[in-house]
Amino acid sequence: MASSIYGDRIEKSIEDLLNFELKIVNKHLPIQRQPLKKLLNMDVPHVKLRDGSVHIFRRSELEALRRYLNEEEAERLELPIIVILRPDIGEGIGIIDDPIAVKVIAKILGITLSDARLTLYKPHIAMLRRYFDTLFQFAIVVEQEPETR
Repeated sequence: MASSIYGDRIEKSIEDLLNFELKIVNKHLPIQRQPLKKLLNMDVPHVKLRDGSVHIFRRSELEALRRYLNEEEAERLELPIIVILRPDIGEGIGIIDDPIAVKVIAKILGITLSDARLTLYKPHIAMLRRYFDTLFQFAIVVEQEPETR
């Protein structure tokens, strides 16, 4: 019984440490994302980041992205688009689960959608970064296995 208590404490400590490390790794993410339409109306389109710095968008990228969207989508699409990197499912694989972002990225890449989520592989990510580098941020997420008891 005592070893189970210590094992639980160790596992909890490891989980806490992992969560702390992930916060550090993801400190470049925005505090709050902004709609594309609002960013296009700013003199210097930007968002504030969790680490206190500012992420500035290239206006040319915002304008190019705007051409893929209708008016309502431009008002609802929030930037930067967050690509979730999951090292536990494979290196270089990204997931987008924002429905408007999924739709526009699929259009840009010429991908037929079969799901509400979009899985991106290294060539997709490379292409997006080449043409829309400032519109994306990458978040590292590790799914923790649910306890089986």
